[in-house]
Amino acid sequence: MNKLEITKKLVEFDEVWDGDPKKVAMLHKTCWASWRRDQNKHFRLTDQGFDYFKNTAQIKFYDIRFPADLILTNKMVIDLDKFIDCPYYLTSNSIMLTSEKAALQLILFDGDLSKFGRAKRESKLRNPKK
Repeated sequence: MNKLEITKKLVEFDEVWDGDPKKVAMLHKTCWASWRRDQNKHFRLTDQGFDYFKNTAQIKFYDIRFPADLILTNKMVIDLDKFIDCPYYLTSNSIMLTSEKAALQLILFDGDLSKFGRAKRESKLRNPKK
């Protein structure tokens, strides 16, 4: 699913939605941290998006804590945008994901985003078609 399809499904959870397509556009702009044209990547949620997913739509999140010494860098955030294919919310000490598969991958790296990103980049170099 891409971001627009996810947003269209989410709006159905809103009890006051009257079928107005403007609601989908508004929710799309407020939920996603990136509005890039590629709708199949960049699934990071804004604070409002996370609140909507968790409280209004009641979507389950998997909370993965970072190691205590991890300093979140721009490169790590860019790697997450490239390699995480589900909605996620980022805080300074954890990441919350909607996909059990993605959460398990991060658990295998003990929540270390630098190791996760490095492994994903190396894998992509070895298998460029994926």
